[in-house]
Amino acid sequence: MSRINRFSEGNRSKLDIMAKTLREVKNPTGITDILSSCNMNSKQSGYYLEIMKSSDLIEMNATAGIVRYCRTETGQEFLKAYDKMILLLGPTISNNI
Repeated sequence: MSRINRFSEGNRSKLDIMAKTLREVKNPTGITDILSSCNMNSKQSGYYLEIMKSSDLIEMNATAGIVRYCRTETGQEFLKAYDKMILLLGPTISNNI
């Protein structure tokens, strides 16, 4: 995993942000925790959460007025594919920067 973390430092791509968010919502998580751990503002989080909801990567549950986000099985599959891609391409991409 260290190669994944090293590759993701600096400017983040949309896929990097989505992967970080999916890691955060392994268990039901509120928006405040997502904002702080993923280093996003509310406008950015709205954009990414909407993309991930519409792609079935996360689901939103609201109970008693409290909204929680949780990763779906599709979201878990996305993370596995993302991690594999970074591990395969990381050295190549890092050496060309």
